[in-house]
Order: sequence, then C-alpha cells, then structure tokens
Amino acid sequence: MITRLSSTFSILLLSSALWSTQAAHAEQVKLLASIKPIQLIAEDMLGDLAEVDVLLPPGSSPHHYSLKPSAIGQIHAADLFIWGGPGLELFLTKTVSQLEHPALTLLEEGEVHHHEEAQADDSEASHADEADSADEDGHHDHDHGGSDPHFWMSPERALAAADLIKDRLVERYPADAALYEQAYNNFAARLSVTDQQLQQQLKAVGDTGFYVFHDAFGSFVEHYQLHQLGYFTVDPGRKPGARRLSEIRAALENDQARCVFVEPQFKAPVVDSLIRGLDIRLGRLDPLAVDIDAGPDGYSHYLQSLADSFTNCLSGE
Repeated sequence: MITRLSSTFSILLLSSALWSTQAAHAEQVKLLASIKPIQLIAEDMLGDLAEVDVLLPPGSSPHHYSLKPSAIGQIHAADLFIWGGPGLELFLTKTVSQLEHPALTLLEEGEVHHHEEAQADDSEASHADEADSADEDGHHDHDHGGSDPHFWMSPERALAAADLIKDRLVERYPADAALYEQAYNNFAARLSVTDQQLQQQLKAVGDTGFYVFHDAFGSFVEHYQLHQLGYFTVDPGRKPGARRLSEIRAALENDQARCVFVEPQFKAPVVDSLIRGLDIRLGRLDPLAVDIDAGPDGYSHYLQSLADSFTNCLSGE
C-alpha cells in the first residue's frame, strides 16, 4: 500500500508541474463560493486557473445568515457564483434568481435539510416538542441518501461537485476546456490518494461510539464506516428537546459512547451539562472548515483535519 501510494504521488507531482506551467498562460476567472467548503473544493481543483473568493465570513453558518447589500454586489461581480442551493442556503434564493449569468447549484433539487421542513414554533414548550419530533426519525439513521446537503463531507460527493464546476467552466470558456479537464483529473487523483490514507487511519476507531452536536457529518461517517450513535440537533440554531437529551445521557451512562463532538460555530452548554461527571471525552469538529487555508490540497487538508479529530478523541490520545 505504501509503495503504491508513493508511486502515485510521484506521478501526481510530475503531472501537476506540467499542468501548472500550462495554467499560468490561461485567463484567470473570478469565482465566488457561498461557503468555505465550496471554496476549498474549487480552489484545490483549479489552482492558478481561477481566483476563488468566499461569500460568508469565517464562522458564519449558512443555516442562519442575513445577506448584506455589499455581499449582493459581490455576487453580481463574480464571473461565476457557486452555491449549494436553496436546501442549504435559502437566504440566497432571491439574489441568485436575479443574476445575469446563472449561478452554479451543486445540490440537486429536493436535497433539503430537515430543519427547513420543520420551523420552530413561537411557544418554547412546543418548540422543544417539535425538536424532539423532528429529530426522532434521524436519531440512529445516517443513510441520508440525497437528503443530506453537507455534500463536502464525502469525497465522492465533493468530486461530483468538482465535476459540475469543471463542466460549467468548460461551457463558459471552451478555449481553456483542456486545462479544466486536466485540473479535474489531477484533483481526482490527489483526492483518491488522500481517501486511501484516511481509510487506513480511521479503521482503528471504526467501532467506537460517539455523538455529534449537529447532524452534519453523516456522509463522512458513512463513507469511512464510523460508529455515530446520534446527534443532539438537526438544526444547530434549535435546542435539543428533553427527550433527546435524556436518551443521550442514558447512552453515555451505559458506556455506549467514548466521545461527544461540538462545533466552533455554536456554543453548546447543554453538552457540557450532559457529560458532567462522566468519563466522556469532548472533541471538536468544524463543518465549515474555518481554520483550513484555501489553496493546493486545501480540501484534502480539511478531510485530514476531520479524520484527525475523530482519531484523537475516539482513541483517547
């Protein structure tokens, strides 16, 4: 395995060097990604072929964001705006519909996050009841299929997104089609190497149970066959209900999980309260890749950071 990976990596280095020389002579397009993970994928694939900026400020969640006038101007100024779609970023729908050049939507129609289907009630009591009800069906089920909009958590779905970006650029800029095709092929090869490495790394913790705060990591969990027992909430802006918390506490007391993961975007005092007095480790997973630099191998670095978080917490390191 190590020899094969080393050979593949050497070929990639040579191919990338030749491609970079050609790309330096191509016209650089200005892309705008709605969120950081999309920026990582586009920048990792395109390199010098594009200038890829991101719309949402660091740490801002696409679930709860208000679009500012300056951001609307930024969207209109881009050669191509790339977003997940209304199922992930409903606040962008009106602006996207008014663009001169159609935006690229990476999620298929119908890939809507659960919390879009169950809005919070005005009353605090019924709000908690709804949270229980909305979350109940997905407590132990992580086979989202097409319903999980966090596509960047899965190498296969990220590669499909890169393919869509490549196809749109080929359509818009046919003179540089060969460069975009080669950029995609190089990205796919590099991602395959990273994926193989992470498969090996995560095997050691595949049977260890854990909970996540926000139901955003299902695609990663499924792809690497990890043992997620459940999540606190579908929508990180809504508090988990009493029934959900009681179930999680019982599972933690019965030693079913070794780790609970929180996110940097959201304060979750309920997690600290729930694990108090228990031998449970607290880990950190970032669904928006705030600390990852966009650039060469940026998306692979993000996947590696997730794998390291899982490995460190679940193995007790």
